[in-house]
Amino acid sequence: MNRVIATHCEVTGACAISTCVSYTILRQYTESSAFRGSRLYSQIYYWTAVCVQNMEDLASPRQYAQTCCDSGCATMQYENGSSTTQELPAWNRSLRAARRAFVDALIFVFFLWFMSLARYDIAVSEPNYTGIFIGSTVGFITVFSCEFWLRLRGRYAKASADELIATAGIIAVGCGLIYVVSAFRLYSPLVPLSSPVSAGAMTVLTIAFINWLVSGMRYRKRALSGGAKSALIIGAGAHGQLALKIIRDDPREEYVAVGLLDDDPEKRHLRIGGVRVLGTLHDLAEAVERSGVQALVLAIPSLDPHRLDEILAYAGKRSVDVRVLPEIDDVDIRRREVKSSSAVALRPGSFRAVELDDLIGRHAITTDVEAISDYIDGKTVLVTGAGGSIGSYLCSQLSRFAPGRLVMTDRDESGLHATELVLNGQASLMSEDLILGDLRERSFIRSLVSDVKPDIIFHAAALKHLTFLERFPSEAVKTNIAASLELLDAARDFGTESFVHISTDKAADPISTLGATKYVTERAVAAVARETGRRYMSVRFGNVLGSRGSVLGTFVTQVSSGGPVTITAPGATRYFMTAAEACELVLQAGAIGEPGETLVLDMGEQVSIEDLARRVIALSGQPDVDIVYTGLRPGEKLQEARLARAEKDERPNHPLITQVPIDPVDIGQVRQLIDVAKSSTARLNPQRIQLLLADLAGSSVEGWPVLAADRGSS
Repeated sequence: MNRVIATHCEVTGACAISTCVSYTILRQYTESSAFRGSRLYSQIYYWTAVCVQNMEDLASPRQYAQTCCDSGCATMQYENGSSTTQELPAWNRSLRAARRAFVDALIFVFFLWFMSLARYDIAVSEPNYTGIFIGSTVGFITVFSCEFWLRLRGRYAKASADELIATAGIIAVGCGLIYVVSAFRLYSPLVPLSSPVSAGAMTVLTIAFINWLVSGMRYRKRALSGGAKSALIIGAGAHGQLALKIIRDDPREEYVAVGLLDDDPEKRHLRIGGVRVLGTLHDLAEAVERSGVQALVLAIPSLDPHRLDEILAYAGKRSVDVRVLPEIDDVDIRRREVKSSSAVALRPGSFRAVELDDLIGRHAITTDVEAISDYIDGKTVLVTGAGGSIGSYLCSQLSRFAPGRLVMTDRDESGLHATELVLNGQASLMSEDLILGDLRERSFIRSLVSDVKPDIIFHAAALKHLTFLERFPSEAVKTNIAASLELLDAARDFGTESFVHISTDKAADPISTLGATKYVTERAVAAVARETGRRYMSVRFGNVLGSRGSVLGTFVTQVSSGGPVTITAPGATRYFMTAAEACELVLQAGAIGEPGETLVLDMGEQVSIEDLARRVIALSGQPDVDIVYTGLRPGEKLQEARLARAEKDERPNHPLITQVPIDPVDIGQVRQLIDVAKSSTARLNPQRIQLLLADLAGSSVEGWPVLAADRGSS
């Protein structure tokens, strides 16, 4: 009997070791470079390519394929450097799912035999081989079929905790069915009652160990291969841990983490995912030199721009790459639920280069998604100026909130083409929701609003170049005031519920044609809102990063051409926002604004134009570019203001939005101004238009240099 017990233990122990080792070697080999370079691998994915793409589309007969194991897609990489991603055939996905399900079911069966035989050995009784075989068959079929279905549907990321929990649930179902079958044989159970539970626990632990072992071996192999760059992660919080997870879990990433840095000194020497926190940001130089770091990964969403300047300056001296973990779009998470940390982790090239937005220090904001959705969902929305920088991004944001219809109009056909391309991935310009026309034509506005009958209008069309409008104030009046007033009249007459006018921070105590026309329009919106009682309002904000004609884009162009970079004057500051931030707050303002209000967005601290220019130069890697001061131009301020001196900063509904009541304007006086601007002599006497503007806007003529000089001479 002792010999039988010893034999059972030896056999089962040997099987356990050989199964684990064989499975580990099999998975490691199939994912190794040796296998990927073998003839078998080439043949398999050559025929996969034939299945997903015609041969005549290939750049060269010689090609390579990279399989995204859990996404069911193959990325075809051509000799010319291009690549395409196609969905793999169903048989390919089924084969992978069947292989993983078969191995996991086999592990469960093995441990069921192992635990059953060990239990009989302890009881010193003859094993019930028939019962164990029946129980194993029931368990194998259950685990294989359930896991095959789960993997075929691609429910969970590979080797994730969610996948392991799902596998444990499937194994629990298998154990339960074994007990159910055994219940019909109470006099002689199929297996010892403790065996299924023990086997299930051992199976889950083994699968977890194998996943950990394979992942660790793959990561270590990548670290030792010399092809990956050693990276130091800046930030050990949630974002830093996400960056580390991306680096460790995705074999396509080009980085290997050698350490982390964090501002919290309490985290020093803490190990996260096997990687040690080396210190704080003050230890950056020491950590880079000691670890031979080749790249810095910034994973602090609220990193101060001045601290970023220091990091970029140091990285430039040491020839160290600087990469950034992108922030996840909170609106996409809540609205579409298509993004998550795991989804980001599975995307190749998850880290981006430092962008111009990072230089300003603007970060993600929190908006009331439900409130925005409530007033947009199912409504007909009209966006004017949809081909412009703000209008196009606004359309992109609006499309996420499922409007019943999104109508876009502009007089720039190329702009509409670009907007449609962003929204739909193609631009045929055949959609009835794209309307080409000039808002300065009254007949077009009346026809547009009467046909579309919008519930909400976002009015983003405007002339915005400050110094140019100082030369042509009549054009500013015709576009920024006259067209807006006609649109307001049409909205009132055809029952538009909400009207949101996009204004500018230059409307606060204006001393320029641009600021005055925008402030007069704010007052006109307030007048129509008082008349109708509807939610007609204005939204005021500053410079938008990346918009056409923005100072940041000008700096980039000047630096790329070798300089010099021109700025107005030492001490000049401006407010900046990202397009995403501005448009999200515009939508939020539309949800909370009251009739006739101007909602002023919180744009953070003003940014020194000189500091911004120096950051752009530093980022370009051309430190020899000169800076030239040009002086303030007509209509420019040294520092902008969010609010006029008489306006109060009250934020009753949102911490980033000030709600300012605006005095309505006399519409009759506005029409007189428009008549003057449209007269044949308007261009001959621009100062007359500016004086009328100053009176309607309540501007100080002394603060308007051109008008002050003109009045002094008269």
